[in-house]
Amino acid sequence: MEQIKKLFLAHPNDVGMSYIGHFFYALSVMARLLICVPACLIHAFFPFLFTNTTSKIVNKLHDEFNHRISTNGK
Repeated sequence: MEQIKKLFLAHPNDVGMSYIGHFFYALSVMARLLICVPACLIHAFFPFLFTNTTSKIVNKLHDEFNHRISTNGK
């Protein structure tokens, strides 16, 4: 049982989060990426629409990930 607990808690602890905090943060990342998919599809057909949507979301995620890495020393 302790080994299973370690499996579920090792990564969240590594990034300075609880399991629940990590769970909801991962879901928020997924939701933002799900916005990118239709935006990219629409942009492919209509290049004048959603010209910066995906890049803004990806850059924001990149900044968040880098901040987490620098904050947690990894």
